[in-house]
Amino acid sequence: MQDYTIIVNKIEELQTIKDVQELEMILDRARRTIIGGDNVLLVRQDRQGNESLFETITNERDFERYREQVMKYL
Repeated sequence: MQDYTIIVNKIEELQTIKDVQELEMILDRARRTIIGGDNVLLVRQDRQGNESLFETITNERDFERYREQVMKYL
C-alpha cells in the first residue's frame, strides 16, 4: 500500500452537511492504511489547490483519537 492523504477541508465540508456515510468510507480506508503499516497524512488545501501537511498519523491509537474528533458532533 501507500500513505493515504485526507484533505481536511473535505472532512469539514462533510461534517457541515452531516454526510456520515462518506466520512465513514474515508475513515475506513484510513484505518486500513494504518493497519497495513502505512501513514495517514492530514493536509489542508488552499484556494489555489496547494496542499499543506499539518499532521501525520502513524498508529491506530492516534487514528482512533482523530476519528473520534471527526465524528464527535454527528
